[in-house]
Amino acid sequence: MIIIDDDYSKVHAWAHPQNELLLLVSDIGNSVLGNGITNEVFQVEVGRWYRLRVSTVEPNANTAALSFNGGDCTVHKVASDGIWHNAALTTYSGSSFDMTGASRADYAISCASVGSTTVKWGSGEVATIEAGTFGSNTGSEETDLGNAPPKPASLTGLNDASVDGTFSITMSGAKINRKMWDEDVPLGVVPYGGIYEWTIGGTGAHPYHQHLYHMLIVEPGGCGFHQEGEFYDTLSASGSCRVRFYAIDIGQRMVLVSTFSRDMTCHSIKQTLFSSTSFIHIIALPRSRPRR
Repeated sequence: MIIIDDDYSKVHAWAHPQNELLLLVSDIGNSVLGNGITNEVFQVEVGRWYRLRVSTVEPNANTAALSFNGGDCTVHKVASDGIWHNAALTTYSGSSFDMTGASRADYAISCASVGSTTVKWGSGEVATIEAGTFGSNTGSEETDLGNAPPKPASLTGLNDASVDGTFSITMSGAKINRKMWDEDVPLGVVPYGGIYEWTIGGTGAHPYHQHLYHMLIVEPGGCGFHQEGEFYDTLSASGSCRVRFYAIDIGQRMVLVSTFSRDMTCHSIKQTLFSSTSFIHIIALPRSRPRR
């Protein structure tokens, strides 16, 4: 599911609903599908901008490239995991963009001439973008993509803020920080209303996802394809990665999930999905100073 919650009065027309292309990529078993079929087809008007919104589903959440092959299209990645990028909207341009198999991303796309562009997830074809003159009123002829809409307070000021606490998390097999899941015992406790910096490791083999709060990448140079200064809710990178989040707006149990696969020899099952799961308690405590 892609939740659409933008204030369209604060974004240019190319990003409005009538100009959206929605693509759900599923990579399950031996089938790679786009919107549930073998090759979804989008028709776009030449010279107009569209907003392509992509979500990916792959049981192990493994990383693959979403690539645009052939044709004469310009593509900018403008949002990750439902959050508009902080950088200018034309910053992350190209024809291939890595994503985990449990992510979302938004792209601004415009094709300058008649032709076809094949969209692939890894080596599998999931969609075709046909550019032509179809006589539709979709797409925007704007030459300036504009700026991303303002972010809420929970997603601003984290990079320069003083942090209220630090924590380290490491993924290893079925464990997070060497602990198995226990529904009664949290991995830790975090006071509500603080800004926290965590160092997360082991996500290359075990992609990591946390509920409630998006993570701002503060690791210098970024973490693999996760850009420094941008927000994500799923992380997969070699080495360790420093992130920040603001524990505000919602609290209680913050679930942490890491996925991995294990070979099985029992009967006909060759590979079964496993996940390591834990949680952090977000609790209300009196603050000694105001956050802002």
